[in-house]
Amino acid sequence: MYLKFFNLKEFPFAVGADPRFFYESGIHAEALANMQYVVEQRKGMVVITGEVGAGKTFLSNILAGRLERVAQVVMVTHPPDSAKQLLRAVAEGLDIKTTRIDDKLDLVAQLEKSLERLYRRGKLVAALFDEAQDMPDEALEQIRLLWNMERDAHRLIQVVLVGQPQLRDRLRLEKWESLRQRVVLSYHLGRLSPQETARYILHRRQVASQNGCLLRFTPQALERIHQATRGIPRLVNIICDNCLLIAYAKNAFTINDAVVCEVLRDMTCWPIQTAPAQAEPTGDAL
Repeated sequence: MYLKFFNLKEFPFAVGADPRFFYESGIHAEALANMQYVVEQRKGMVVITGEVGAGKTFLSNILAGRLERVAQVVMVTHPPDSAKQLLRAVAEGLDIKTTRIDDKLDLVAQLEKSLERLYRRGKLVAALFDEAQDMPDEALEQIRLLWNMERDAHRLIQVVLVGQPQLRDRLRLEKWESLRQRVVLSYHLGRLSPQETARYILHRRQVASQNGCLLRFTPQALERIHQATRGIPRLVNIICDNCLLIAYAKNAFTINDAVVCEVLRDMTCWPIQTAPAQAEPTGDAL
C-alpha cells in the first residue's frame, strides 16, 4: 500500500526472519560468534533465552544459517509432546524414515546408527529446539540422552535450546543439574536500549529502501517508540508498520511524535500511558 509512496522496495517492518533485516549489534555479533564456535567445535550445549518478541527465533535462524555451511542442521520449531515425538522430529530432520518404527528404543537405535554414519563421513549435526521451555520433562531428558551419544570422544549431535526466561529458571532446578552441566554457553537476549532501538529502525528502513527513500523519523518519534515498546523488537515492528500506514494516509513522509501517539492511542489492547505529543523542531528527522 505505502511502498511506492515512501519509495520502498519491500515492507521494512514485516514480522519474519529474513536475515537481511537482522540488526547485528556488538553484543549480537559476539554472541553469534561464540555460539557458532561452541557448536562447530562440539564443546557442549548452547541455551538462548529471551522474553516474547525479543528475537530469539530470529537469532537462532541466523545461527542455523551460519551453521549450514559446515553442518546438517535440524530445526524443531514446536515443542514435542513426548520423548518419542522428539526423536521422530530429529529423525525426520535428518531424512530418516520412521513411519514403520513405533518402539522408542528402536527409534533411538536407528537415530544413533544414522548419526554415527554421518560422523564417519565427517558431517557435523546440530539440532535447534525452539520454545524449549514448554517441553515435557521426558522430552528434555531425551535431549540429554541424545547429547550423550558419542564416538571417539566426540558428540554425535550438538544441541541448541531456545526458549523464554522460564527455560533458564527450569534448568536451575536441582533435577536438571545433569543437563545443566552440559551447557557451556548461555545467552539471554535482552531488550534494546533507546539508541539500539533507533538504529534497529533505521537499519530496517535502509534494507527496504530504494534510491531516494522518502521515509524519515524524528528523534522524538524514535524515543516514543522505544518507550512504548520497551525495546522489544516485535513490538517495535508493529508500531512502526502502523506509523507508516498513518503517515501514508496523511500524505506525510515523516514519522513524528504526533503520528506515533496516534498509533498508540489506537492500540487499545496495549497497557500504554500515552503523554501528549510534543512540539518538534523541523529539519531534524533521520
